[in-house]
Parts: sequence; C-alpha cells; structure tokens
Amino acid sequence: MIALKTHGLKLASASMLAFTALTGLLAPAAASAALVSGDATITIDNTAFSTASSGFIIERFYDAGYNTTPAANLTASNGTANTNHMLFPVNDNPTKIGYAGNRSKQATTMDTNNTAVGQIGLSGAFRMTSSIFGTLQPYDFTLQKFSGIWNLVTHDTGFGATTFLQLTNVSESVNSSGELHLDGDLIFGGGVGPTTSPSAFFLTWSSFLTNYGATVSPNAIVGHLSLNAPAAVPVPGAVWLFGSALLGLMGCNRRKVSALSA
Repeated sequence: MIALKTHGLKLASASMLAFTALTGLLAPAAASAALVSGDATITIDNTAFSTASSGFIIERFYDAGYNTTPAANLTASNGTANTNHMLFPVNDNPTKIGYAGNRSKQATTMDTNNTAVGQIGLSGAFRMTSSIFGTLQPYDFTLQKFSGIWNLVTHDTGFGATTFLQLTNVSESVNSSGELHLDGDLIFGGGVGPTTSPSAFFLTWSSFLTNYGATVSPNAIVGHLSLNAPAAVPVPGAVWLFGSALLGLMGCNRRKVSALSA
C-alpha cells in the first residue's frame, strides 16, 4: 500500500512538473530591450504627394520579394500600383548586405533602449514618376533619427543615403516586452538629413527635387507610416491538447492518491 501511494505521488509530481514547464512555454517572455523588429506599413496619398511635389506620384511599390532585383529592373511591368498599407518588413541582418544593381538590404542596428542612435532597416522600394520630370526610384530604406526627427532614408550605392520623407505628429513608445511602436504622418520636410557634412550633395529629397526643378511643399502631409512589433505567433493546437491531457492526468492522479489514502 505504501508503494502504491508513493507511485501515485510520483505520478502527480511528474504531471505538475510537466504542467509547470508548459505554462512557462506559453507565458510571455520577460520584458527586455533588443534590436527593433516587426513590420512597417506605409500609405501614400498620391493626390497629396503630387500636389506637394509638382506632379510626382508613387507609381509602383515593390515588396521584400524584390530585394535582390537590380534598380534598373524595377519597372512599370512589375510590383504593384497599390499604395495603401504597403508592407516594409524590418530587416533582421545586423550588417548591410549588398546586391547587384545598386541594391542592398540595410542593417537594423537600433536598440529600443536608445532610438536616437542606429537605424532600422526596411525592405521595399518605390518607383515615382512625373509627366514633366520622368522617373525616380527611392529604395532600400532605413528609419533613423536626426536631431530628434524621424527620417525615412533611401540608400543607393552610387548616390548614398538621402532622407526621402520625414515623420511628423509622431507617437513613439516601447511596450512591456521591449518592442518599439512608431506612428506618424509623412512629409517631405526640410534640411535634416543623414549627414551634416558640407560635402554632401543633397541631404533630403526635398532639396533634391527642388534642384530637379520641382516646387516642393515641405510640410504637406503626403502619407502615413506605422511600425509595430511582430505579430504574436499562435500556439499550435497540439500544445493545447497536450496541456488538456496533462490537466486530466493530474486530476486522475489526485483521485488515485486520495483513494489510496482512504
């Protein structure tokens, strides 16, 4: 009888340990700062964009599937014309990856502990056109802060890094899991750019387009950007079934132990 009681207690203890392990698996990770991750979504209002830039529009969007496509091959025959909620995944590479045709996968080096330094690499590209000025291609973006202002920076191996658009009306926060949330309107902005070096030819596309011959309205809102933490990964159904089985086993073991003790 003592041996049977001991066996029942051991089974109950084993079940409890397994259940504890399961709850640890399902519990959210402790809050800790880390490199920024998640997805950015961008919406461009082409009517406002055109008004603010002498007729330019975002003609095509190329998602992360075009990361290795040379810039010359980002044409009107591929990508999509939809400019609503365009998805720009945050890159997970800590150093830049270079591709042929002036393309690169920009690194993510910004820690949520300090968003004033480093950068957030984003995968995606645009083709912008104007009946007067022709075609331009901003691509391979980063989000960076200069003088406290968030900038959407485009990178070209020949032209360098240039602020494409800036964020205004910004909401920035870090959640309990140490993940960055960023939300703001997009404008062309003024003279804040990736460098203050006097040798820099252009700091922003606002100045670039002005030199190109366009008349730019720097403070007109032309779109919106939102960056959110990674979506929660759903727990597989098999895990929940396993948990239910453990609970049933624990109940069964309790009944056995109670019966043996009687």
